[in-house]
Amino acid sequence: MKRKIAVLANGWNNISISQALKGIRSETDNLNIDLFLFLSYAAFSQTAARNKGEDAIFDLPDYSDFDGVILFSNMLNSESTPERLAKKLAEKHVNTVSVGIPFEGIDYVGIDNFSGMNDMVKHLVKKHHIKNPAFFAGTREHIDSNERLIATREALAKYGIELKPENICYTNWEYLTSMNYAMEFCKRKDPPDAFICANDHNALAVCVGLSRMGYSVPDDFIVTGFDRISYSDTFFPSITTVYQNYEKIGYLAAHHLIQKMEGVCTSDHLIVPTAFMKNESCGCRKTSTADKVRRQFCIDAYTKEMESLMFKSMEADMTTEIFACASFETFKENLYKFYSSNRSLRGDEFYFVIDNGAKRNIIQSSLPVMDEYSDTMNCLVAVKESVISVPGEFPRSELIPGYEKSVQPSVFTFTSMHFDEHLFGYIVTCDSIESIRDRTLNLYMMQMNYNIEQYRKNCRLEEMNRTLLAISNTDELTGLNNRFGMNQKAVPLMENAHKDKMQCAVVFIDINRMKYINDNFGHVQGDLAIRTVASVLRDKMPDGWIGIRYGGDEFIAIGACESENLVKKFIESYDQELKTRVNSMNLTYPLTVSIGYILSDPESSLSLSEYVNKADSIMYESKQKTYNKGPQDK
Repeated sequence: MKRKIAVLANGWNNISISQALKGIRSETDNLNIDLFLFLSYAAFSQTAARNKGEDAIFDLPDYSDFDGVILFSNMLNSESTPERLAKKLAEKHVNTVSVGIPFEGIDYVGIDNFSGMNDMVKHLVKKHHIKNPAFFAGTREHIDSNERLIATREALAKYGIELKPENICYTNWEYLTSMNYAMEFCKRKDPPDAFICANDHNALAVCVGLSRMGYSVPDDFIVTGFDRISYSDTFFPSITTVYQNYEKIGYLAAHHLIQKMEGVCTSDHLIVPTAFMKNESCGCRKTSTADKVRRQFCIDAYTKEMESLMFKSMEADMTTEIFACASFETFKENLYKFYSSNRSLRGDEFYFVIDNGAKRNIIQSSLPVMDEYSDTMNCLVAVKESVISVPGEFPRSELIPGYEKSVQPSVFTFTSMHFDEHLFGYIVTCDSIESIRDRTLNLYMMQMNYNIEQYRKNCRLEEMNRTLLAISNTDELTGLNNRFGMNQKAVPLMENAHKDKMQCAVVFIDINRMKYINDNFGHVQGDLAIRTVASVLRDKMPDGWIGIRYGGDEFIAIGACESENLVKKFIESYDQELKTRVNSMNLTYPLTVSIGYILSDPESSLSLSEYVNKADSIMYESKQKTYNKGPQDK
C-alpha cells in the first residue's frame, strides 16, 4: 500500500520550506510516498484571531491516518502551536520528527544554531575589530533566537567583550520594529559598531533604517543576519549570514522518519551543522563578485513583475467573476465557470473545499461562525488531469475527495480558507512548490480569504434586505401580508397566472360587528378576534395562495384557481374551522365573518385592485342579506 507523510510548516519561510521539500522528496519520491503539506501563514505580527484561522489547518487531518509526520516546529511562528501539535502527535503514537525544537515523546532533528553564529561573531571581532555590538533578537521565548544570542555572548566573551543589556532588543521578528530600533540606536552618543541580527529579515530592516539615517553599511556599521534567505545575496549590501542547509535538513528528517517507520532507526535525534557565509555587509566580499548574483536578480525581477501583473489581473477576475453575488447557487456556478477556464494557480490538480457547517454560516449570517472543522466537507470544484468536476459532500477524514494513490508521488498542499478565526474550508493544490517559493500561494490565499469574507457580507446584506422586505411586507399583528406585501406578491401572482391562461380567486373576508366588539369588550379582545380570523386564513388557504390583511378587520386571500369548486370548498372549510376555534375559546361575544369572492378573467385588463373592489362589494351584499338585525359594522 502506498504510504503518506504529513509535513507541517509555515509558508512565510518560503525559501526554507521549498528547499526542505526538495530534500524530503529526494528520499520519499524513490519510495513512492505522497506528501501532504499542511501550510499555515501565521505570523508574530498578525492578530491572534488571524493566526488561529491560519493554524487551524493543522487540526484538519487525523494524523493516525498517516505513516509519519515531519513537524517544522522552529518555523511555525508561534510559541504554543508547536508544543500543542507535538503533544497531540506523541499521545497518538504517530511516527514523528520535529525539526528545530525538541519535544518529549517524538524524535528530533536539531539545527546547530550555535556553531555558525559563534564562528561569525569571532570573525567580526578578529577581522573587523568590533567592540560594541548590538544584538537584534526575535521573540523572548524563541529557542533559535535565544541559542543565537547565547552563541554571540560566548564568542564575544572569549575576547573580553560584553554584550551590553541595553544593546539587546527583541523585535518579534517584525520588519518595522527592527528598522526603528536601528534608527534609534545609531543616534546614541556611543552607538553600536555592529548589528548582529537573529535572522536575515531583521538584518535587511536594519540596513534600510541605517540608510534612511544617512549611514552606509559596512563603512559606518557592520550588519549580519542568519538563515541566508534569497534577499541576503541580492540586497545591497549582500548580507553576511549563517546558512542553514534546509535541503540537507529535509533529506535527513525524511531519512530518519522512514527509518523510524520501518523500525530500523538507531537514534531518536540528530544535529545538522550550520555554516558562516561572508558577504558585503561585513566588508568581506567584493562588490564585483556580489553583482553577478544581483544582475541575475534584476533580470528575474522583470519576469516576476510581469507575472505579478498577470496574477493581479487574475485576482480581479476572481473577485468579479466568483464573488460578486449573494446566492450560494450562483456562487457555485461562478466558481465552476472560473476554474474551468483559469489555470493560473489550480494546475492539473486542485480542490476548492467548503466546510459543510461553514456553508450554512456563509449563507445564513444569524448562525454562529465556526472556529473548528466539522466532520463533513463539500468540494465545490475539483480539477484532476484537466477534468473539472463537482464531487460534492465527502467525509473530512478523506481530506481529498476520491484520493487515489497514484503511481507518481505527489505533494498535496493544504491551506486554510478563513477570516480571522472563522473557518470556511481549505484549498488543495498539487505539486505547487514554486508557488510556495515565489509567495504566489500566499498572495492567492490572502485574496481568497478576503473575497470569501466579502461574499459572506454580501450574503448577510442580502439576508438583511430580505428581512427588512419581509418586515415591510408583513402586518405586525397577524403575520399576514399588508397592502405593500400585496403589491409585491399578489400582483405578480395574478399576472403570472393570467400569462398561463389561469383565473385567480379573489376572496374578501370581513369580521362582522367589529366596532361592537371593540366598544363593548375592549381593543385587546378586538385584537384577539383579528388574530383568530387571520390564523384560520393562514391555515386553510390552498397551497400557493397569499393571505393579506387589507384593512383593520378586512382580509383577502388570492390564488390561482382551476375551478370555482376550489373556492367554495375553501370558504366552507374556513367557516367550519372558525366556528370550531370560536367554540373552544369560550368568547363572550359572537365572532363571525362575511365572505365574498370573484374569479378573475385571464383575458381581462382589470387590475388586482379592481377585482378586490368587486369582491368587497359582493361580500358587503352578502353581509347585508345575512345580518339585517342589530348593529351593522363593516
